[in-house]
Amino acid sequence: MAEAADIAVVSFDRFINGSDTDRQAVAKEVYDAFSSVGWIYISDHGIPQSRVDEVFGLAKSFFDLSLQQKLAWRLKDAEVNQGYTADGDEANGGIDHKECYEHRRFANPLCPSSNELPGFKETLDDFYGQCLILALNVLKCLAMAMDLGDNFFDNITRRADPQLRLIHYPSIERKILEQEGHARIIPHTDFGLCTLLFQDDVGGLEVDPFHTGDFKPAIPKRGTVLINIADLLQRLTNDRCRSTIHRVVSPSVAGDILPARYSIPFFIHPDPDVLIDPIVKDEGEVKRYEAVNAGEWRIWNTKKNYTTLKEGVAAA
Repeated sequence: MAEAADIAVVSFDRFINGSDTDRQAVAKEVYDAFSSVGWIYISDHGIPQSRVDEVFGLAKSFFDLSLQQKLAWRLKDAEVNQGYTADGDEANGGIDHKECYEHRRFANPLCPSSNELPGFKETLDDFYGQCLILALNVLKCLAMAMDLGDNFFDNITRRADPQLRLIHYPSIERKILEQEGHARIIPHTDFGLCTLLFQDDVGGLEVDPFHTGDFKPAIPKRGTVLINIADLLQRLTNDRCRSTIHRVVSPSVAGDILPARYSIPFFIHPDPDVLIDPIVKDEGEVKRYEAVNAGEWRIWNTKKNYTTLKEGVAAA
């Protein structure tokens, strides 16, 4: 097995329950990780492992439904970006072998009802709230470390509509994934502010922190959430924080048939009307990016990723 990526593990209990000195120390550790490799494992984050396990169980129940039933909730609109995407619906320069369900903050019309899948919506709504609190606390660490004011990110996420995604990578022949251009997820960067990721124990996530082509495993660590910087936050911090390439490939298991894998990312985006303009703090520092509207940026990237939406095909 390849050497694992050098990603720090930081206990977040000291930020949630500690003194001001503890909080400042954790904020520096978070900033140091995000400004070097762009990734961090957070432990003691306040979301019970039992709840995480419950959501993984619900994900399996959802994806075990027939394709015909899942297609009744198929994602139709890049701006709404909520609902089910089948294997092959999403592609951005390659072929990904996965299916997904997207859950949002304010409205989820393409969500199974309690009659169709008992407990699904209620549990995801609650888990979503827990993820949002954690994500905003992690962003607060960056604001503190960069002397932006503790509430900097709170002020640009008041109407934010992050995206909770359930992902199922079906069991597949290894030789299919190892074809050129095929992967469970092709190499990419995320395009929002940051992403929380809960993994099962199958593995296959790899990161390339320095964009050299040297991908290293980001191994599952039970009880932690893996968090990475995304493109908008790299732009906003004028490259102080690093949005780095990652992919999901064949896990390090024996045999020709790869096991199914499940993961749960939570993508944080700012309010849609926010202007993301690089923060310049040092004398003589040059802005490395043009300002962009957060809402337009999100819709453009989402449309780019979905084959059905790019082609103008109604997903029915």
